[in-house]
Amino acid sequence: MPRAQKSSINSMMKATTLPLRVFLFLCLSNFLFLENIFAQGIELTGNHQPIEQRSSIRLFEQNHPNFEGVLKINFDLHIRDDGTSGYLIRLKDKGHNPTYNLYFDKEDQEAVFRFNEEGKSSLIRLAISLDKLHAKRWLPIEVAYDLLKGKISLTVDNQATESVRARQLNSYSPAIIFGKSDYLIDVPSFSIRELVIADDRQQLRFPMRESTGSILHDASGNAHGKVSNVTWLLNRAYHWQRNGAMYSSRKSGSEYDVKRQLAYYFNSDSLFIHHLRGGFTEAIRFTSPCPVLIKLGNSFIDSTENRLYVYETFYEHPHEGPTVASLSLDDYTWRVESDAYLGLELNHHGAHYLAEQRALFVFGGFGNMLYNNDMRRYQIDNSDWTAAQNISKDEILPRYFTSMGYGEVTKKMYLFGGMGNESGQHIVGRKYFYDLYDLDLAGGRTKKLWQLDWKEHHFVPARGLVIPDDRWLYLLGYPEHVSHSLIQLRRFSLADGSYEQLGDSIPIYSDKISTRAKLYHDKNLQKLIAIVQESDDDIRSKVSVYELDFPAISQSQLHAFTKSTKTEVSWWIGFSVVIITAGTILLYRKKHVTKQALQPEERNVSQTALPKIDVETAMKAPSWQHPDKNSIFLFGDFTVLDRRGNDISHLFSTRLRQVFCLILIHSDAAGISSTLLSHLVWPDKPKDKVKTSRGVTINNLRKSLNTVEGVEIVYKNGHYRVAISSPCYCDYAVLRHAMSNNHDLISQDISQLIRRGSFLMGSDDPLFDETKSKLENELTMRLQKTMLLMEQQENWNSLFAAAELLMVLDPIHEMGLKKGLTALQKLNSTTQASRFYSRFTDQYQQLLGETYPVSFAELITR
Repeated sequence: MPRAQKSSINSMMKATTLPLRVFLFLCLSNFLFLENIFAQGIELTGNHQPIEQRSSIRLFEQNHPNFEGVLKINFDLHIRDDGTSGYLIRLKDKGHNPTYNLYFDKEDQEAVFRFNEEGKSSLIRLAISLDKLHAKRWLPIEVAYDLLKGKISLTVDNQATESVRARQLNSYSPAIIFGKSDYLIDVPSFSIRELVIADDRQQLRFPMRESTGSILHDASGNAHGKVSNVTWLLNRAYHWQRNGAMYSSRKSGSEYDVKRQLAYYFNSDSLFIHHLRGGFTEAIRFTSPCPVLIKLGNSFIDSTENRLYVYETFYEHPHEGPTVASLSLDDYTWRVESDAYLGLELNHHGAHYLAEQRALFVFGGFGNMLYNNDMRRYQIDNSDWTAAQNISKDEILPRYFTSMGYGEVTKKMYLFGGMGNESGQHIVGRKYFYDLYDLDLAGGRTKKLWQLDWKEHHFVPARGLVIPDDRWLYLLGYPEHVSHSLIQLRRFSLADGSYEQLGDSIPIYSDKISTRAKLYHDKNLQKLIAIVQESDDDIRSKVSVYELDFPAISQSQLHAFTKSTKTEVSWWIGFSVVIITAGTILLYRKKHVTKQALQPEERNVSQTALPKIDVETAMKAPSWQHPDKNSIFLFGDFTVLDRRGNDISHLFSTRLRQVFCLILIHSDAAGISSTLLSHLVWPDKPKDKVKTSRGVTINNLRKSLNTVEGVEIVYKNGHYRVAISSPCYCDYAVLRHAMSNNHDLISQDISQLIRRGSFLMGSDDPLFDETKSKLENELTMRLQKTMLLMEQQENWNSLFAAAELLMVLDPIHEMGLKKGLTALQKLNSTTQASRFYSRFTDQYQQLLGETYPVSFAELITR
C-alpha cells in the first residue's frame, strides 16, 4: 500500500475514533467527579429541640420495596455528646408483620444499643465503652434480618455482634425511619452517612451528597424518601461553624489539643477549657498564678506529658524571672521550666513543636525594625534555647508572618510564605512571599520547593500548616493590613504550588499585634479546627473556636448535587452522544460549507436573543412597606412602634433590649430558662440578687411592651418566650418563619426587611455574636443557592434581585457581583451593569483600602 494512502487511512481512523475517545473521556471524568465528593451525610437534631423541630429521615413510606432473603441495613453513626438519648432507627410495617426499633442510651460509662420488637420486648442489648464511642467520629452499624431463618443480628463497630430469634418471613416491606417517627419522639442528636440497604436481590446506596432540599435520593438519583429538620453534612465541609467563644480581660494565649478535642484559653490566673464534642466551656482558677509574665502568650502542648507550655522571648523593660513555664492539664498546677532569656522581639514568628524530639522550633519574626531568618530550638529536656542556626541564610529571606508545619507522611518540616525583604531591614520596605521550603532539621539544610508569582489579593498565612499526606498542604490566610477582614482556607500542591480556595471565610479583627489565628487538623473528629484570638487593645481579647469537616470542599462542589445524580448522568450521556454525532457529521461535511455560509446563521442567532426587559424596574427597591404600628424591628436600628404608630424605642434601655432579644431568639424552641437568662445577663451577681434583678427587668420589659398589641412575654415551666400574634409585626419572627418554610428571600416583604440594615445593627454585645454570624451565614448561603437556581432557570430578573440583595448583606461579595453582571448582560443593560460594578468597586476600595483588581471589561467578557 502506498505510504500516502496508508497515512490518509491512519488519519481517517484517528479522526473517526476521536468522538469515541471524547465520549469515553467525558464519561470517565464525570464518574470520577461524582465519586470525588467527600463529607456526605445527614445530621439529625434530638431532644434538646422542641418536638416539632426534631429530625427524621423517612424511607419507603409511599413505595415499599419487597425485601427477601437477608435484609441488611448498614450505616455509619456519629452520636453527639450532648446528653440526649432515644430512637435511632425504626422498621415500621403497615401490615401484620412486626415493627422494630433501635434505641440508644448511656448507662454508667457505657453506650448502650437496644434492638426492640416494638410494643413487646427488648431483643438485643449491646454495649460498648463511652471511650470507644468517642475514640473516632464514625461508628459502623449493621442490622441484619435473615427472613427465612428468622434471625436478627446487630453489629456495632464491626466487632460487637449479638443475634436473636425472630419471626420467619418470606418477605418484608417496612418503611425505614431514622429519628422522630409518629409517637416515638425521643431522639438523640446524631448523624448518619454511607447508608446501604440491601437484600439478596437488590442494593440501594444513599450517598447523601445533597446540600439542600427535603428529598433523599439513592446513588442512581431515584427518590426514595423525605427528610425534615435535618442538616446536610456537605454544608459542614464548606461553612465554618463557630463552636464556642471565650473572653478574657487580661493578656492571654490559646491552644488546641488534638488528642483530647479541647480548646484552651489561658491568662495569668485562669484557664478556660472548651469541649468541642459537648459544645460547653468550663473555667478553672489557678491556685497560684502563671510564673511567666504573659506578654504575647506564645504556647504549645506536649501531649506526652499532657502539659501546656507558655514562653516569651522579649520584654520592653529589663526582666528577671521565668520565661518558660508549663501547666499540668491534669491538676492545673504550674511548673517553672526555664529563665533563659532570648531578648529578641520575634513578633509573628513561625513555630512548631515536634513531640518525638521534645523540641520547639522557632523561625523568623519581627522586632526592633528588623526581620529575622534564624532557626532556634527550645529543648524541653535541657530547659534551654539552642544557639541560632543560620540554616536559611542563603535561601530563605528574612521574614515574619510565616507559618510552619510537619508532614506525618513525608516526615519533613515545611515553611510557607510571610512578609519581609532581602536586607532584613524594615525601613527598606516589605514584600509578600508565596513560597514553600522543606527543612532538613538534622542536616541543617533547606530546599525551596516552589515560589508563586502571586496575582491575587495579598495575604499572610495564619499559624499552623496542615499536611495530611504527601500531596497537599492546607493553610489559612488573611490580609493583615486590613482591620476588619476575612480568613480564607486554601489548599496548595506540595509538588508545584497549584492551589484552590476551599470553604467560606471567617471574620477577623487584625488591628493589634496580639491578634492571631491558628489551624489544626483533628483526625479523630475528621475536622479542621481554627482558633482565632482577637484583641482591640493588646490586653483584653476574645477567642473563637471554628470547625470545618475535613476534607473541605469548594463552592462549586457544595452545589454540585443540586440535581439528582440520575439527571446529571443522563445529561452527560446525552451531551456525549451529541459530541459523537457532531464529530461524525463534521468528518463527512462537504468542503464547500464555509465560514461565509455560517455568518447569516450566526446573525440570526444573535437576533433571537431574549426580549428587552425593563431593568430599571428590576433594580428598583421593593415598594412593599412594613406596618407602621404595632411593630418591632431588630434589623437596622432597634425600633418599636406602639398601637398608635408612636416610636417608643426610647423606653427600652440597653438592658431591656438585651433581655428582650435573648428571649426572642430562644422563642423558636421552648424558650430560655430563667437559669440560663440569669447566667448570661447577670453572671457575676449572687443568686439571691439575680432573682430580684431578673424580676424587675421582666416587669419593666412587660410595661414597655404594654402599648404594643399582639406581643407578650410568657413564662411557663421555668422558661421565658416572646409570644407574637396578629396584629403585631416583628421582622425577626417573620424572617425565621419564612426561612423555616423555605420561602423566597427575594420576595418584596423579606427583601425590604433585609434592606433595613444588619440584624441588631446598633449592638456590639458579644452575647449576640454567634446568632448574628449564623443568621448572616444562613442568609448568604440561601441567596447563593437562589442565584444558582435562577441562573439555571434563566430567570435573569430574579437572579439580579438575589445578587443585589446578597450585596446588601456583603457589599464586596464577589459571587454577587459576578452573578449580578451576568443577569444584567442577559437583560441587555450595559449601563446598569457599569453602575453595578462601580458601586461594588467603590465599596471595595472603602472597606479594604485597595483597588479591585479585575476590570469591568474583564468580568463581562468571561
